[in-house]
Amino acid sequence: MSAKPVLEVRNLFKHFPMRQSMLDMLRRRQAEVVCAVDGVSFSLEKGEVLALVGESGCGKTTIVRTLIGLEEATSGEILFKGQEVESQNQNEKNKISLKQLRQRVQIVFQDPYESLDPRATIFDIVSEPLVVHGMAANRDELHARVKMSLEEAGLRPAEDYLLRYPHELSGGQRQRVVIAAAMVLEPELLLADEPVSMLDVSIRAEILNLLNALRRSRGISILFITHDLGTVGHFANHLAVMYLGRIVEIGPTAEVLKNPQHPYTRALLSVVPVPNPKLRRKMIILSGETPNPINLPNGCRFHPRCPLAMDECKLNDQHLVDVGNKHQAACLLAQ
Repeated sequence: MSAKPVLEVRNLFKHFPMRQSMLDMLRRRQAEVVCAVDGVSFSLEKGEVLALVGESGCGKTTIVRTLIGLEEATSGEILFKGQEVESQNQNEKNKISLKQLRQRVQIVFQDPYESLDPRATIFDIVSEPLVVHGMAANRDELHARVKMSLEEAGLRPAEDYLLRYPHELSGGQRQRVVIAAAMVLEPELLLADEPVSMLDVSIRAEILNLLNALRRSRGISILFITHDLGTVGHFANHLAVMYLGRIVEIGPTAEVLKNPQHPYTRALLSVVPVPNPKLRRKMIILSGETPNPINLPNGCRFHPRCPLAMDECKLNDQHLVDVGNKHQAACLLAQ
């Protein structure tokens, strides 16, 4: 019997109700909602990296916040190793609690400076998760685990960093501290929310290589959030492309990059720089703006910007269909 996936997301919805005016409330008008995540499903196996790609506002970060319990799902299921995660507001039997989940699932945010307490030393920052979860028997063990985590994150020797503050470090060093604080609990799943987008280009490869090394040495799974398809080719096993709250294409990374089936994926790939001019794709510039998530278009939600849209696209909402090689796309032309 095969092991259960580390993470399963089934038909996840997260809608944010808009604030109503007093007049609307008196007239009993139904509150408008922002459809941030609108029926997303995927799974992540042990030791795998799934890259979730899409432009700003497509729902990537909302998914991460919902997975870790910072937002409560409107509907859908989140399972960690086959066990459903309890809701935000109540303890439920036979479900994994949010506290247990946050010990086994850790998150690395986009901005390392904003996610670090400027008044705390590096030792205090990295040791705090161990203290909160009661995972160090004494001060010596706490000190040893903090040092080991810092050195695994590439901050060597660790003694040089323990009593320093975040403002004394470079951007790359601060992100390594964030990673050390996440890995000190020895999690099984890491949620990396655009972990290199705020860093200099010269540092990005180092952080990606660090995450890859930690994945291999510890066997952790990584959900990697990014808007840049250029960073995922040599890092992620699987790739999911999001547009306006939905996954529009998903499959093995090499298959999706080599044979993109959705016009939105093709547009994203067309602007990725390539070193060989002979392999450069014709650039696809999408017209118009992303539709308002409060008032979604009928039919395929990409059709207002799609260069290949047909009349049928305006009428029928497209869902993911199999295109072979474990590759799916939500496009009429892919069928």
